[in-house]
Amino acid sequence: MSSERRRIASAATLILVAYGLSRVLGAVRELVIANTFGTRHEIDDYRVAFGVPDLLFNLLLAGAISSAFIPVLSEHLAKGEHQRALEIAQRVLNSAIVILTVGAAILFLVAPFYVSLIAFGYSPHDHDVIVGLTRILLLQPIFLGAGGMVIGILTAYQRFFAQALAPLFYNGAIIVAAAFFAPRYGVTALAIGVVAGAMLHLGVQLPALWRTGWRPTAALGLDDPGVRKVGRLMFPIALGLAAAQVNVFVDTILGTSLPHGRVAALRYADTMAQLPLGTFSQALAFVLFPFLARDAALGAIDSIRHRTSLALRLNIFVLVPASVGLALLGVPITAALFERGQFGPESVRQTAFALTFFSLGLAGQAATALLVRVFYALQDVITPLRISLVVIGVNLATNIVLVNLLAQGGLALGTSIAATLNAILLGRALRGRLGGLEGRQILQTTRRAVVGVVPMAAITAGVAVLITRGSLQGGLRPLVAVLLAVALGGLTYLAVEMLLRSEEVGLVLSVIRRDRSRV
Repeated sequence: MSSERRRIASAATLILVAYGLSRVLGAVRELVIANTFGTRHEIDDYRVAFGVPDLLFNLLLAGAISSAFIPVLSEHLAKGEHQRALEIAQRVLNSAIVILTVGAAILFLVAPFYVSLIAFGYSPHDHDVIVGLTRILLLQPIFLGAGGMVIGILTAYQRFFAQALAPLFYNGAIIVAAAFFAPRYGVTALAIGVVAGAMLHLGVQLPALWRTGWRPTAALGLDDPGVRKVGRLMFPIALGLAAAQVNVFVDTILGTSLPHGRVAALRYADTMAQLPLGTFSQALAFVLFPFLARDAALGAIDSIRHRTSLALRLNIFVLVPASVGLALLGVPITAALFERGQFGPESVRQTAFALTFFSLGLAGQAATALLVRVFYALQDVITPLRISLVVIGVNLATNIVLVNLLAQGGLALGTSIAATLNAILLGRALRGRLGGLEGRQILQTTRRAVVGVVPMAAITAGVAVLITRGSLQGGLRPLVAVLLAVALGGLTYLAVEMLLRSEEVGLVLSVIRRDRSRV
């Protein structure tokens, strides 16, 4: 058991650092793009064009990567069937590449039709630009999808280093394109940078894949029972995970009815909201997933229950203060990161407005990311699917209403409502499946987090107002305000939690220190 704890702690530390660096690079990427384009209509064209290839990747492949593929491989590895696991990995990877290539080719041909549907509020010139960008970006899901499948294989083998590097190369290529080529060649250079980044995302992982014993073959293995099992799991899983992607897609479509720049502001805000999720919550869920899948294969329900409860408590401990901090510091954070070049005070205002509402759904998004992985580790794909269909309907209804009341803020709020509802329904269903989720401990953690966040919020808001005086300008002042407010607010929160004898303080530190006895 101690060796397993050591692996979890080491992997959690590595992925935590890698996810943190990836999110930082992602923020730098958005900063460079904002400096080059601001919230002009060209970047809106790019954001709309990016939506369809991204949806193709997430619907056809992301479900298999994070859900169907890893549990099947983990099941064979837990039984010592390493050669069999490699055979399934080879054949599923080949099948996925074929599916993505065919899907991209079909979308390439019908691009003018669906662009006219999703960008109905744009001019004919914008439609032509979006079609051209979409056709370039359709190469991205093929390479990024293959890279994602490799991540699935490496995760099942509990090898995390190479896959930790992949997003860094992906973001790096986009940053280079945005900084050095986009000023001259416009959003076309940005689209080419995305494709180049996807190719690097795959290439950097190939040496590690080779060391697992994997070798390229031409077999699709459509008659292979293991491949068929992945396929049977993948379809309902992809539909279930589509909830989040459909939410984003609906936001984009409704956003095209708003003035130019609002779609870009929504995406910039979402990027900032994802920072705490990506640097902690998603890293934690990602690392736990292969261990949950192995526990499920061995029938260790008590272990699954404890791991799930512990991860939920850690998410509450981290994301309650993070949500409040983002809501209070939206303007200075946006100004410090983006206010330069084409990104002026009005862009700051519109982006910070959306960020406030995105911050309300962080805990729901984190809980959903974890809970769906528990269901998929148990190879239960129907329950999340049923819940996601309900959530999609609620999200569509709330977005249609709220976009007319709060513009891009309404779209962000609708997404937060949907994420929270998704988490609540998944938690109730999983509690029945596992015979509980250690609810008393989760409730105690929530109470302590709420008590700790009250003085933290007062200090954070006071410092921000005192330094910035409500200014929307960038430069040194908002940066100092954010750093000082985060430092003082964070120390206040930790001090209160320690006075309340919060177990989560030690648990978070144990992951950072790789203390295997606490993980």
